[in-house]
Amino acid sequence: MKIGLDSFSFHIALAAGGYDIFRTLDWMSELGFAGIQININGPDGRFLGRDPSDLAHLKRVRSALEQKGFFAEVGGGHVTDPSIVAAQLRLAAALGADTLRTVVGWQTSLTHTIALAHASLGQTLPLARQLGVRLAVENHEDITAAELGGLLAAIGDPQVGACLDTGNDIVVYGDPVGAARLLATRAVSTHIKDQKLVRVAGTIYSVGVPLGTGDINLPAIIQLIQTKSPLDRILIQNCTGYAAPLNKFKRPDLHPTSGHPEVPSYATEADLRTHGSFLSLDGLSSAALTALAKIQQTNIVRDLAYVRTHLAGI
Repeated sequence: MKIGLDSFSFHIALAAGGYDIFRTLDWMSELGFAGIQININGPDGRFLGRDPSDLAHLKRVRSALEQKGFFAEVGGGHVTDPSIVAAQLRLAAALGADTLRTVVGWQTSLTHTIALAHASLGQTLPLARQLGVRLAVENHEDITAAELGGLLAAIGDPQVGACLDTGNDIVVYGDPVGAARLLATRAVSTHIKDQKLVRVAGTIYSVGVPLGTGDINLPAIIQLIQTKSPLDRILIQNCTGYAAPLNKFKRPDLHPTSGHPEVPSYATEADLRTHGSFLSLDGLSSAALTALAKIQQTNIVRDLAYVRTHLAGI
């Protein structure tokens, strides 16, 4: 099983102004990573490092990926606009990426959300087939694994599968292991991450933590991926410095199954930060961001060792 890394894992370095895609690929290669999912959402192609219209830059990135023997995926945005999905598919093909990760993008209701996603994916399927790029729809804190599974079943095309995120179903009051069980057979990409529930000023958040230190049963999920999915690779997503409140999109049809009386409580976000976790990067100085980026880098190394150990033990 090849191990790759989602470039969101460098979001703190990006915020600190210390991210460079070519230095990042060199560092990943030295550690023994086999591939990357390049998240392009945001200004200047975000983790691509340059506007996607810069064809010379795309060629340099593709060359660097090929020289390292990396597999490549692109992390795109919502599927609601087929023209944007089409542009991202072409970008993926230009980079030599075989998979475009996307998300449904929550709308006004579940029915509306699924209908828009279904229509858009249907319109972009011919181009995806032509370019040889798979569409990987993520369970992305907006819909449950069961709802995503229903969408994929309705589409019924092997060109469209799931990006199985191991932590997101906890945000929609789901069971991450159950989510993996539902989506593993349809998975064409993954985000292997760990999350821990905390209460801050009365609100419960899912906070990113190093693999094996949170509330997600990752050994069980990794085993499901290895035994039930068609995947020959997985991608780590380190979420140091990121958090989401439960029911992030305030869906009125979702209801908590527990009040979580057992989760640790903190009076303020500042109090949480003294214990090494963050709800966001807001208000951090340049020096603090740089220091936290180094911690995230250390956590990535730790995450890689964790995944290697659990892949070897199955």
